[in-house]
Amino acid sequence: MSIARPQLFAGLGEEFAGAFGNVDCLFTIDGVVQAKPVRGILRQKIGRDLGDEFGQDVEGITQTLSVPATGLDDLESQRDSVQINGQTFEIANQADDGRAMKVLFLKGNV
Repeated sequence: MSIARPQLFAGLGEEFAGAFGNVDCLFTIDGVVQAKPVRGILRQKIGRDLGDEFGQDVEGITQTLSVPATGLDDLESQRDSVQINGQTFEIANQADDGRAMKVLFLKGNV
């Protein structure tokens, strides 16, 4: 899905990922491996649910990958994947900030 982005943000995603990126990603979109790697920002968020006084605490880790949105208009959750450091992850969900970046929620552990 393509979102009309304000001209003010043109090229900002690539600049941001270039400055703060910590991984190079290779996307497979609709079964086709993309030729050019994309710089991304990989984060791990630890969520804790302390439960009640008699319950057991639960901890979960969510991996998110922020990438420039340009060139990834055909990316679909639950169909496409991304390779990071030689390991392939299915894209569980995605969010678009409408400006310059997409946040991808990954299945699996990095």
